[in-house]
Amino acid sequence: MKEEILEELNIKENHERECKLATGGLPESIWETYSSFANTNGGTILLGIKEHRDSFTVEGLTDKQIVKYQKDFWSTLNDRNKVSKNILLNHHVRPVVVGEKKILRIDVPAADRHDKPVYIGTDPMKGTYKRDYEGDFLCTEEAVRAMFADQRDVSGDVEVLEEFGLDALNQDTIKGYRIIFEQLHSGHPWNALENDEFLMKLRAASKNKNGTLSPTIAGLLFFGEAYHITEVFPNYFLDYREECDDKAVRWLFRTHSNEGDWSGNIYDFFCKVRTRMDDDVAVPFANRRNGYRVDRVDVHDALEEALANALAHANYYGRRGILVVKKGKEIIISNPGTIRVTKEEFYAGGNSDPRNPNILKMFGFVNVGERAGSGVDKIMTAWAEQNWKKPVFDFSERNDRVTLKLEVGQVVYIPGAVDIRNENTNQAKAMAVSKEDKILEYIRQNGSISSQKAADVGGYKSKTGARKLLDKMIEKGLIMKIGNGPATKYVI
Repeated sequence: MKEEILEELNIKENHERECKLATGGLPESIWETYSSFANTNGGTILLGIKEHRDSFTVEGLTDKQIVKYQKDFWSTLNDRNKVSKNILLNHHVRPVVVGEKKILRIDVPAADRHDKPVYIGTDPMKGTYKRDYEGDFLCTEEAVRAMFADQRDVSGDVEVLEEFGLDALNQDTIKGYRIIFEQLHSGHPWNALENDEFLMKLRAASKNKNGTLSPTIAGLLFFGEAYHITEVFPNYFLDYREECDDKAVRWLFRTHSNEGDWSGNIYDFFCKVRTRMDDDVAVPFANRRNGYRVDRVDVHDALEEALANALAHANYYGRRGILVVKKGKEIIISNPGTIRVTKEEFYAGGNSDPRNPNILKMFGFVNVGERAGSGVDKIMTAWAEQNWKKPVFDFSERNDRVTLKLEVGQVVYIPGAVDIRNENTNQAKAMAVSKEDKILEYIRQNGSISSQKAADVGGYKSKTGARKLLDKMIEKGLIMKIGNGPATKYVI
């Protein structure tokens, strides 16, 4: 009966839903559910149905009740003293027939981050709800402030920290980063710049109100000293642990940002942790390419991707900081701050909407982290290729955290697979480079290029593919965009 009703309503068993009898009028608790669905992943409210553990009782509503409930619902929803924002359209609220009875169906989509928090009453700190498997719950003030912060279109991590000078940054970290940058980008014009100019190009530093240079939030987190970082982010903490089953041994190895004998910034943490994290990824001796042993495979890149994504998507105002735990074959990576897109968009890839995009960009310059939002797909694909246990993401709305659980093991060798995958990757990179070169050459000769001309020059069937390449070239600092709409041009 339950499955038949869900199928009739085109609702999956795992879909978020709330059933209410509503025999005595529009339930007051409907607004908590509206807020929680809007602030989480959306859901459906069904009025006139009672849900049991394994079944439904469809009581139904009269036509008179449906008309009244719709009127009362829209009236309250559009009253800014009662509900902060109406994110619904007419088709989201409609009567439907189940069997021979009518019910009222209310579909609440997940609110865009620009509209969150959606709250009840006039005080967001007392009326903002979210939802997890236990039901609706009142958000903490910290979680509400995080939602307000996420409304901004301008990346928060490029905010200039006026109270600091560049002496707040660790020079050894900058030096190490530049060495890798120069190895990967031989001949790049940034290689000839002084450190302060290089940091400005990365948007790790910018001029303050006095005309001198100060680090940005991204610059301080990426290159700074931990004791300076905690002046801005009191809860900042990076923690890596290797644990075992022996309860008498607390941990086999540990490093964290408060140790004092290293910088404690996120780039040095990444460099320290990535080599230890993938030690247990065993690569068979048979893995060879062109006669040489291959010690590094897609799984290694996916592990780096997972760590970089956690560091770039974290809410550094959140509690408990970044935690990475390795125990035997299991690796757990956890960061404060929930995702800023729906779960469906998250798993589909292509729209990652990172909380700290400039940090992700700085990782990208040293070939770490996917700026196109396909990092999740890379992780899932790498594990599927090895037939390892599927990675599990846990989105804890109550704790405002994202946790990734991975299990690693012996890399499976498939004769020729490494060579084929490598050749395909190199071919794809060569195609991308050649298209970039063609576009740059056209701009040099003509002064600028439009997206339509870029599509023609790059051999794309539509402007969509060309725009993606142009966006990547902007991120790399190769070109810049001027103008808007049809007048948009791209110049070097």
